[in-house]
Amino acid sequence: MANATVFVAAAVVAISILYICLKLLLPARYSKESTTKDRHPNTLKMIPGMEKRHPEEGNLQDITDAGGLPQFLFKLHEKYGHVASFWYGKHYYVSLASPEAWKDHLKVFDRPGDLFEFGRALIGDKCVLYANGEDGKRRRKLYDVSFRKEAVANYCKHYQKIADGIAQKLSSVPTGEHIAIKEYMSLFVSRAVGRAIFGDYFDDEKRVIALQKHHETTMDALSLKFANPCLETDEKFNVAINVWHDLLRGLIKHRRDHPKDKDEEGNFLDILMEFCENEEHLFSEVALFYVSGYYTTTSMLVWAFYYMTRDMKIQEKLYEEIISVFGKSTDMKYENLAELQYMKRVLDETIRCSVLPTFAARMNYEKDMKVCDYSIEKGAGVVHALGVVFMDKKIWPNPERFDPDRFLPDQVAKRHKLAFSPFGFAGKRMCPGYRLSYAEGIVLLTTLCRKFKFHLQGNRNIQRKYGVNTMPSEEVWLTIEERQQ
Repeated sequence: MANATVFVAAAVVAISILYICLKLLLPARYSKESTTKDRHPNTLKMIPGMEKRHPEEGNLQDITDAGGLPQFLFKLHEKYGHVASFWYGKHYYVSLASPEAWKDHLKVFDRPGDLFEFGRALIGDKCVLYANGEDGKRRRKLYDVSFRKEAVANYCKHYQKIADGIAQKLSSVPTGEHIAIKEYMSLFVSRAVGRAIFGDYFDDEKRVIALQKHHETTMDALSLKFANPCLETDEKFNVAINVWHDLLRGLIKHRRDHPKDKDEEGNFLDILMEFCENEEHLFSEVALFYVSGYYTTTSMLVWAFYYMTRDMKIQEKLYEEIISVFGKSTDMKYENLAELQYMKRVLDETIRCSVLPTFAARMNYEKDMKVCDYSIEKGAGVVHALGVVFMDKKIWPNPERFDPDRFLPDQVAKRHKLAFSPFGFAGKRMCPGYRLSYAEGIVLLTTLCRKFKFHLQGNRNIQRKYGVNTMPSEEVWLTIEERQQ
């Protein structure tokens, strides 16, 4: 009996010592002091990644030191592999940087708000960007109607008119004069997006330029805040954003005061006015669709001109395809745009090589999820590191080289189907306007490349400037010459 007592006592002591050792040796994320909200989730395999640098800010300083979240994700995955963790403030995130990992996250719809907190000052917090659950799904189902192929086909005739106006402006540029191509791309996209949202009332160029000017001022400030989440906005930003908001509200008021006639062509604002619960909800949705439509497509087009002027063979191949499909003067029709297969490959490679979208994000609100060999606990945020995958050498050999033939059908078939997912993929929550973005790009490039030849000034290797979207780090200066018709 005494021996048994001694044995039990010894066992208790041994277990106590083992417990103390584990407490001292295991990372803090498994300690009792970590709350459910703050701790790392339990995993099948331990998810590698960064510990908090600061108890309240997490790894925000590391993100700032890297130059922003996109650059931080490159460094994170270079060090820790395709699945890695970090802290965005108090919130724990797992970042996924492989199509195989994304495959396990296909059905997640909800989106975390904190990664997109920087945008609330610009677009408000009532828009679909911040809507989750059944409310978010209901909105998406309604809005997607406005971006179906039939709707895009209708928008294309307006895009053609706007593209012809840009061509006319370029025709007046003296031979050999340098132009900043972003100026023309911004004007085209602002008018195209505004036309889709507001209708004919947005055709006034002064109104377009005013909205565009103040929008770009606010976006410059928000890009700085995106790079440094702790940065406070300045007075210049506050003035610009108030003017921009007033302009948008004025456009909305005009449509309320002048509702659509029964024979008049509708626009996206008409759908929103019918659906939105109040004026703040309406304003927030309008602001979101203008910003997202403007910024992404402008960036894509500026990069496209850069790449096709660095390699004139690409530009000439584009021209030959345009002439083979449309001739030198035939009007474009939406149903023929799909015949421009090389142009589509150029745009896809532009998006990839420029790392145009850098990440997407979802939130595991409903249940724990197994991703690869890891278990991501309910409540964890999940980043889809799109930019890291776009530059993955195993997926895209020599990833910095611009090569549209990466998107030939036989090459696409060799890759994972999610390897190129620039508009998102999870939870049936792709960017609803992706068809509009491609249509705008194809219509404008077809119009301009059929009429002009563009030349890059200097054989410069322009770097990426990461922000909300990725832009060239400097102006893309071109000269133009009219082609012989």
